[in-house]
Amino acid sequence: MWVRHHLRPGEFWSLPRGERSLLIAFSEEEMAAITSQMNR
Repeated sequence: MWVRHHLRPGEFWSLPRGERSLLIAFSEEEMAAITSQMNR
């Protein structure tokens, strides 16, 4: 799911705002999934 996470920090900010919030939402989902797996 971590499609574009090899973006350099500057590239992230040059993305359109909608795409940025999508990426953030996906990352948060991923982190939540990972932590819930670890807590089992």
